Amino acid sequence: MKSKLIKYGALLLACIALAFVAVAPMQTVTVDRLDWMANLSDDTSLNSLTIPGTHDSGALHSIADVAGKCQTLSVKQQLKAGVRFLDIRLRLVNNQLRVVHSFVDQMTDFDDVLCDIVSFVANHPSEFLLVSIKEDNSPQKSDKAFEEVLEEMLLAHDEVSTLQSLPQTVGEARGKIHVIARYYNASIGLPCYFGWQDDTSFVLDGIYVQDNYNVPTVEEKLSDVHNAYQVALAKQHALVLNYTSCYLAEGFPPIYAGLPAHDVNADTQETMSTQYGNGPLGVVVCDFVTTKLADAIIGRNFR
Repeated sequence: MKSKLIKYGALLLACIALAFVAVAPMQTVTVDRLDWMANLSDDTSLNSLTIPGTHDSGALHSIADVAGKCQTLSVKQQLKAGVRFLDIRLRLVNNQLRVVHSFVDQMTDFDDVLCDIVSFVANHPSEFLLVSIKEDNSPQKSDKAFEEVLEEMLLAHDEVSTLQSLPQTVGEARGKIHVIARYYNASIGLPCYFGWQDDTSFVLDGIYVQDNYNVPTVEEKLSDVHNAYQVALAKQHALVLNYTSCYLAEGFPPIYAGLPAHDVNADTQETMSTQYGNGPLGVVVCDFVTTKLADAIIGRNFR
């Protein structure tokens, strides 16, 4: 028993070290893409675009740098780099919304994130944001409903679209935050609580989603990602959400986001400039996004 504990402890330390090495080179912040959508025509359809996005956009903290952390740039930094799809996970605690990643609290109030994204679209009216909001854990010490607290906050801002659908063109989308509602009883944004599937690819309300995150190898994840690129090129769906995020589940302990992201992001960056001609590749939803990676994704729109 003691030898097994030592073995597992050594494996855990090795994974922590690998995660640190994988994530450390990804922290450069240089490129400013605050108004890149100003160069798009109003009549451009959303499914004609290639858009940088982030998975678990507010997950900057983890347990021992292994479980929980998915980004090194803050939401405000992501927006400056050109990210226009955000994936926000929340939990209601003491009637206040907290940013979380599953059981890992991210030490951030949603009110602060909301302030950042509202301020951004108000100051950059050529841009728009697609924001997926998910209730990621059950309420704690709260006597209000999650949707009650969230929607009261959202309705306080004119920049948040109240439509229960997504815009079809850039002109319709500009200057607004468009919600993809992954929570029960939503009355704002595209309702996606029912029908959203876990760890697979599926179509829901005109959106094609690739989110196969529990994979044995990076190669299998890259196959999933490239299959979704092909779907985006066909332009048969209103939007393609292509999650490049994953963790490697085989072995003990599992290898979380940092290490596979290093390889997947390198492939993503190369793909943007060398593959699939000039066609749209959808919303590319990344772990550990960098300004260089976001810039490569944005650049595809202007080739």
